[in-house]
Amino acid sequence: MSEEDIRTNAKQGADGCGCGGCGCGHNQDEEEHCGCGCDHGDGDCGCEHNDDGCGCGGGCGCGQEESEDTDGRYDDQPLGKPTLITIASTIAQQAMVSMGVLPNPVTGKTVFLMNQATYLIESIEVLLEKTKGNCTEEETRVLENVAHELRMLFVAATREKTRREQG
Repeated sequence: MSEEDIRTNAKQGADGCGCGGCGCGHNQDEEEHCGCGCDHGDGDCGCEHNDDGCGCGGGCGCGQEESEDTDGRYDDQPLGKPTLITIASTIAQQAMVSMGVLPNPVTGKTVFLMNQATYLIESIEVLLEKTKGNCTEEETRVLENVAHELRMLFVAATREKTRREQG
């Protein structure tokens, strides 16, 4: 199949949204498109495409390389050298997903996994304790602020979880 055939098929799409049959359930008559920044159109049809990669497993003609992962959704991009601040940020993001502050990046749904959140908050506190005296002022300040903010979010998330359960 030529590059032009792939682009034509992608624009028509098996499901009609113009993304090459991503399975998002949208059709060409709808004004929603995936908005991933490739040839699929504009808007947001919810098919989980993004600027980092198409997400439809290749063959859509968008110019993005197909992922090496089996589900075609992730690209293994080089990352910078880890720092204490980036490690704390990564743990904090995981904690925020666990507390329902951020949606799960895979499912897009919010969850309340309070035991996991507790573990992750305590992990930040362990980093702060074990690196005491070996951090720059900025690193210490960031770790203290992250730990404090996560504790405050934990209280709010616990209340929200209880409200939803009673709701």
